[in-house]
Amino acid sequence: MKKFNMGVMTGIAGTLVSLLGAAKVYHKVAIEPIEEEEAKFEATELRSARKAGNSHTPR
Repeated sequence: MKKFNMGVMTGIAGTLVSLLGAAKVYHKVAIEPIEEEEAKFEATELRSARKAGNSHTPR
C-alpha cells in the first residue's frame, strides 16, 4: 500500500508541474504578444496626440 500511495502522490505532483508549465508557456506564447502590441499601440497614440497638440498651437 505504501508504494501505491507514493505512486499516486508522484502522479499528482507530476500532473501539477505539467499544468503549471503549460500555463506558463501559454502565457508566453499567446498572452504576452497581445499585451506588448497593446502597449506599443498606446505609446504610438500618446506620441501622436502630443504631435497633434503641438502642431496646432498658435505661434
